[in-house]
Amino acid sequence: MKLIKNNPLAVWQALPLLILFLSFLGFLDAVYLTILHYKSAFPPCTITSGCETVLTSKYATIYGIPISLLGSVFYVLLIGLSILALTDFKKIFAKALFLVALSGVLVSGGLIYIQFFILKSTCQYCLFSEGVNFLLLGATFLFLKKKVIK
Repeated sequence: MKLIKNNPLAVWQALPLLILFLSFLGFLDAVYLTILHYKSAFPPCTITSGCETVLTSKYATIYGIPISLLGSVFYVLLIGLSILALTDFKKIFAKALFLVALSGVLVSGGLIYIQFFILKSTCQYCLFSEGVNFLLLGATFLFLKKKVIK
């Protein structure tokens, strides 16, 4: 905390770390759901009550590929871009991080709509991932704004 008080730039420098951390959390969630999908198992749903409904719906896969597997790939891409932004900053990494995060939020918006208005059931693991995506968009926007738009 002392470092941030003495160096306000430290907050901006920590953004790629935050993006990396959030991406890793999303990755763990997506991999967990992917493993359960291929085991034909369902996670315990303690906060919401519709995990099984959501995860077995026709919206849980695209051409037989679980959305959670696609989410895992999405988070790996964000992890890779975060590492690149940490090690060798170039404007292109900040822009790519933002665009990938924006695509994640657009997909998340559609998935939230499906859960609430079509299925009328929610999955806490899906909502966690979607929440992470919104946080990632905010963090990548701040990173882009600070590093690119001056």
